[in-house]
Amino acid sequence: MPSKTKLLYITHSIQIGGVEVALISGIPALFEKYDLTVMVLGTVDPTMVAHLTEPQKACMHVFNYPLWGYPVGLLKMLRFIGRIRPEIMISSLWRASMLATLAKKRWPGIKLISFVHSSTFFHKLDKLFTVSAVKNSDYIFTDCSATSDFVEKQYAPDRNIAVISFFTQKSPDHKSNLPLTGLDARFMFLGRLCQVKNLNLAVDTIKYLREKGINAELDLYGREDGVLQSLNDQIKLANLTDVIKYKGGLTSIQKQSAFREYHFLIQLSSNEGMAMSVAEGMQNGLVCFVTPVGEIRHYAKDMNTAVFADIWDPGKWQQSLEKIENCIRNPEVYREISDNSFNHFQRVELYSESLCKTIDYVFAKPNDEIRRKDAEFV
Repeated sequence: MPSKTKLLYITHSIQIGGVEVALISGIPALFEKYDLTVMVLGTVDPTMVAHLTEPQKACMHVFNYPLWGYPVGLLKMLRFIGRIRPEIMISSLWRASMLATLAKKRWPGIKLISFVHSSTFFHKLDKLFTVSAVKNSDYIFTDCSATSDFVEKQYAPDRNIAVISFFTQKSPDHKSNLPLTGLDARFMFLGRLCQVKNLNLAVDTIKYLREKGINAELDLYGREDGVLQSLNDQIKLANLTDVIKYKGGLTSIQKQSAFREYHFLIQLSSNEGMAMSVAEGMQNGLVCFVTPVGEIRHYAKDMNTAVFADIWDPGKWQQSLEKIENCIRNPEVYREISDNSFNHFQRVELYSESLCKTIDYVFAKPNDEIRRKDAEFV
């Protein structure tokens, strides 16, 4: 029996988040197909990996060093990589990019895949090390065409880029979201609670709708990332504590169940990559009230498969609020958008399928033979 290809996947903490959920969904397939090692530069949430087998969990190796401990930690991590000597190494997120770049320089024969997940950078270290990994990589994977375009135009005009599907669940056979009746409207937010998501505008949306006589409610799901206290202050000031609630994170299974309890998903971000929570909401028939940023503008269409919001111009923001109000007051409009959203994502390729197929494709080719046009089949 031929030996399996040695694959090293380096990422940050395994917590509730789009990148992490996708990776965990792909672990069984990656473990089956490759000699897999996962380096976690942080911690592992036990609930995220509870469904994995013991051998699958054992392929994860935790290196939880604080930033000030990295001068020593990097040496230990590099020695670990040297002992494995992988044939393929994937870096995901900025700390992983830093380590993978050093490993690639030390062992040039390793094929480095830089996995980029956003069309923006969140801080200087993110930009420094992500760009470094991109420039030193043999291949670049992204989560959507918007991210690919950003990377290609800004940093890698002549590099090999492939888009990986980030869907972790097949589309359901039938829509299961709540049917819209009367003036009751249940909204959900799913993602990191951080500044870029503009959750203050989500609160303003619920306030506006309730002032118009609509029984709007909002539940917030995701990892707290620095805005919850100020958000709670805004909610309290607006007298909305009974109708806007933070409910913590969701596992993949809990997420699928949660989609059945809502009519709308709201995400008014300033920047996005693939925006998987929006795509998955649409996949389940929710009507998404969203800013057309990142990949959203490519897979959604205003008043056809989603309701677009303009958050940058006060007058247009007011018009956006009126659009979502009109959608609630007219069930036929809601139903048509919901049906279109559901139908749009009926046949999706899963993350595990897309990732394994693309790894195999690029690994089988010498570095000078593969070009972006060849990899776009994914």
